[in-house]
Amino acid sequence: MTTMSEISTINIGLIGCGSMGSELAKTVARGDVGNATIVGVYDDYAPNRSELANELRSKDLPNLIEFNNVSELINWDELDLIIECASQKAVVTHAKSIIDAGISMLIMSSGAMIDPNFLRTVSKSAEQSGASIYIPSGAVGGIDAIRASKSLLKEVTLISTKKPISLVGAPGFAPWENKEITQATVIFEGSASEAVPLFPANVNVAATVSMAGIGPDKTKVRVIADPESPGNVHAIYAISKAGKFSFRFENIPHNNNPRTSFLAVLAAIETLRSICHPSLRVGT
Repeated sequence: MTTMSEISTINIGLIGCGSMGSELAKTVARGDVGNATIVGVYDDYAPNRSELANELRSKDLPNLIEFNNVSELINWDELDLIIECASQKAVVTHAKSIIDAGISMLIMSSGAMIDPNFLRTVSKSAEQSGASIYIPSGAVGGIDAIRASKSLLKEVTLISTKKPISLVGAPGFAPWENKEITQATVIFEGSASEAVPLFPANVNVAATVSMAGIGPDKTKVRVIADPESPGNVHAIYAISKAGKFSFRFENIPHNNNPRTSFLAVLAAIETLRSICHPSLRVGT
């Protein structure tokens, strides 16, 4: 099985052509991550994929393919990596087929991985096919410390604070949709297992922290809607036999999508750089 480090140019396909997917594709097309190129894009919403495909073709990628479905993308002969920037549903629907085909996958909608049965299934597929699964740290830091102390952790709590507009559309925010929130208000408190389905576009970070640490059932999550929030704020508190850790991130929302932190995009870009340049790895 050829490894990423042995491939002269990594051929990348993209699922999800929204704000994050588009930015990642453009970054790869500019050559900013290393020996990689975007060969094709797909989005359920045809205008999104056509707009991105036309923009990329007009610049550096005249031969880029606009795929009509994910099956076409998976069956393209020379694909090495697929970046998912669509949704948890897209991950659940397509990840196993992608990985079974020997294609590695960078997953942004990490909330899909919170289901332990699904995680076991795709992990087994990766072991059998030789493909890799990459999950960027997303909108937080501290993942290295949590992973390093995983076996010694006693408690992990994530507190996510966002402006109400960033939560609109989430099932967990439905009871508050028609209410005026004038001050910091706790709208959810429970486990990561409960939080991720209720806020699928808002707390993927809860899934990432859970996978790095003590699991989704034991990881505590609190979601706060605050009209005065300086951005998408995530605070992580961990207690372990190795020490107590606390991390706070006041993230600037992405210009085109207030649900997404700009840091999440930057983390994905850095993950791509690590894939393209695996000889030096900083961090756990």
